[in-house]
Formats: sequence, structure tokens, C-alpha cells
Amino acid sequence: MPPWPERDDLVLIGLLGGSVAQEAAPHFQRALSRYFAANNLPRRPVVLGMGYKAVKQPQQVIIAANTLLMGGHFDIIVNLDGFNEKIFPIEDYRREEHPFFVYFWSSLAGLTVEDLLLAGRIGILREQQTGAAPDAASAPGFERSAVFGLFRRYRRESRARQIIRLNHELVAGQAVYSLERQGPQAWFPQEDELTAAAVRVWYRSSLLLAAAAELAAAEYYHFLQPNQYVPGSKTLTAEELACCYAAGGHDEGIYRKSYPLLTQLGAELPGPAVNYFDLSYIFRGNGETLYKDDSGHFNDRGNELLAAAMVARMAPALHRASTAAAPPSGLAAAARPEPEQLLIIDAEWQVYRRGRYWLVYDKDGCTPEDRAAWFFLHIVPVNRSDLPANRREHGFDNQDFRFDNSNGGVINGRCVVERRLPDYPIASIRTGQYIYGGDKLWAGEYRFVE
Repeated sequence: MPPWPERDDLVLIGLLGGSVAQEAAPHFQRALSRYFAANNLPRRPVVLGMGYKAVKQPQQVIIAANTLLMGGHFDIIVNLDGFNEKIFPIEDYRREEHPFFVYFWSSLAGLTVEDLLLAGRIGILREQQTGAAPDAASAPGFERSAVFGLFRRYRRESRARQIIRLNHELVAGQAVYSLERQGPQAWFPQEDELTAAAVRVWYRSSLLLAAAAELAAAEYYHFLQPNQYVPGSKTLTAEELACCYAAGGHDEGIYRKSYPLLTQLGAELPGPAVNYFDLSYIFRGNGETLYKDDSGHFNDRGNELLAAAMVARMAPALHRASTAAAPPSGLAAAARPEPEQLLIIDAEWQVYRRGRYWLVYDKDGCTPEDRAAWFFLHIVPVNRSDLPANRREHGFDNQDFRFDNSNGGVINGRCVVERRLPDYPIASIRTGQYIYGGDKLWAGEYRFVE
């Protein structure tokens, strides 16, 4: 790692993510500089670009952790993501590679010289596909015509077919499983289950980045990037429809499935440690051409608007960092149940009700045994007909779970796990922990007043 900036007059802002973050970095730098100048802030912002093409969670966590381990530091850590985390795990899984390893891991491990040449050709085609490589047919004025848009779409689809063919060649003869080349074997009965797992990895990775920021005495911001496949997020121009929207394609299908899951879990990221903002709709009502390809990348104008939206939401942290003020609080404080949460069971674990739909299990100083024991959660509805057919004779829904298979996390020795309740009216719940095949460890009951 190169020498780290150490001057006291700098505000160091690390920008993590994939190629969208990589391309947005210079625009983000200019937007920050304008904001600091307009508000007469005493220090100077410096964006440390750590976004790279094809990066997906948990790689952002690894990059941030490695930077801190090597002696780097930040005033603010920013994560801009949301597209790669949904597309690339499925592509990796279809190649029988671990979905949460580095994208196309097999191309990095155990390759012959011939494999490397194939990988290089694929890389060139991918650069041309995303617009990173120069375009031979880009005469002034012509590139904005509808004819050029159709030509570019045909060429993009042709390159996509070449990439698929070369990928098949690259993996030919590698059907025998190899831990080095493919990583640990993972299995999901359906791809929808993998999509849900990828969203949970995305959620937990954001918590880990927040923990890293707390340890580094930095603030953490997480932005969900805009995407043209989110329904209602932007009225696409004729140029965008020609170049940048693959109707019925792989990207559209995956994003439409995953976006509601992102929205649900993203809203549950705990503030103020995770300053999370969903930017999916910042282009709504904008009639300009802002996208440049069908993989969610922006032209210069799109990147300018994206950077401005990020800076506007970061204003409180920018003022604090410029005056060397301490962040308002850290993840450990944020992970504790917030005041609006109602304590409903005070036992070995404290159980809180947050809003209408969420239970929060919280224990300070939890042990591996606390996390290994099963949780039972029995939900009694107001109307028995709301139960699944196979549970109606029992009178309650059984939603037992384990800490490691839920949205659980350990933060500074404190365990927190959340469970979403069903939408139907609930009369009561009974919950606790037990040893599988053994005794109950603790139990409590709570009656709802709807």
C-alpha cells in the first residue's frame, strides 16, 4: 500500500464498491470540493477510491479491513453498491463457484497460459461492453442518433455472445471440482434462495463495515445505487432504451427479484452507525440521458447527479470531520435497543418489539453456547384461519430458528438478532431457547393488544 496521507488539513473519505463507485470517484471528489468551498469548511476533502470493477460484498469488507490493518485510516467510509451483489453471486453459482468469493474466482486460480489468454480476451470484451474501452465508431453527433443506438445495441449483444462462448471455453475441461479453483461448495435448492442469501450477506457486510468504521473512529455511510431496472425509478429516454435497457434480460430479472428484499433489509440497518440511504429514485422525473449501458453505469451527467445526492446526505458528517468533531455514536450504541422499542420479555435474552412487525433479541456478553442453542418462536394468531394449513390443528405457527441462520450479529460482545412477524393480527407469542433434543433454557410470553 502506498504511503497514507497524514496531513491534519485533510478529510479522508474512503469510497468502496464496484465499477459504479470506481467511475463515480472523480465526480464525488469534485462535488465534495465544491461543498467544502461553498460552506467555508476549514479542511480539504480527499476521496480515496477503493471501488473496483466486479467487486461485490463481502469484498468491500475485506478491502476496508486490509486497508486498516496496513495502517490506513479514514474520517468517513462510504459504500456505494447494490448491483453486483445481486447479479454476480448467481453468475458465479451457475459456474459452480462459491457465490460470495471474488467474482469469477476460477479465472484467478489454477489457470494455464492458454486460460490466461482467454481470460484476457474476456476482460477486453467486458471493458468494451461497459464503455471503459475507447469506441471506434463515435464520430461527433453520430453517437446520439437512434441508428447508432441500435448499432451499439447489436454490437453489445454480439460481444455478450462472445463472452459467453469464451467463458465456456475457459471452463471446459474443468468439470472436476477443485477447492482451489471453485472455493467451498455451496448449494441452494432454488436461485431465489441464493438471491435472498446474497441480500443477507449484503446486510451483514454493511454492519461489518460500520464496525470497522467505529474501530477506526470514522463515520460510515451506505448508499444503494440507482438502477434503471427499478420500476418507476426513471423514465428512460429513447437513447437509454436503445443502449441501456435489456428488457426481459438477466439483469432486469435478477434486480426485480432482489430489489424488494434490499428495500426491506436496508431500512432495518441500524442508525446512526449505518447512515443508510436508498438512492434508487433520485433520477425520478429527470428527462436527461443518464445511463450509458445496460449494467447500471452512468455517463458524466449521471455521475454528477449521483455524487451531488451523496454529498447532500453526508453534510452533517462533513461538517464534523472538517472540524475534527467526534462522530455522534458508534455501532455498539446503535445496536442496543432504541427507545422506541418496547421491552416485552426480560429473561436470559431481552426481547423487544419494534414497530408492528419486528422482534429484536438482545444479549450483552453472549457466549458461543448462547448462539448455538435453538430459539423457539410460537405465534398465536387472532384468527386460526391465518395459520398455514398444517399448523391449524396446533393453534400456533412454529417459527423456530438458529442465531447463525438469521439476521444475527455479534457487536463488541453483544448479540443481536431480528425476526420479522407475520402480517396477520397476532394474539400472543411465546419464545425462548432450548437445546435440541434437551431442555428449555429460558422462555417468556407476550400478549399483543391490536
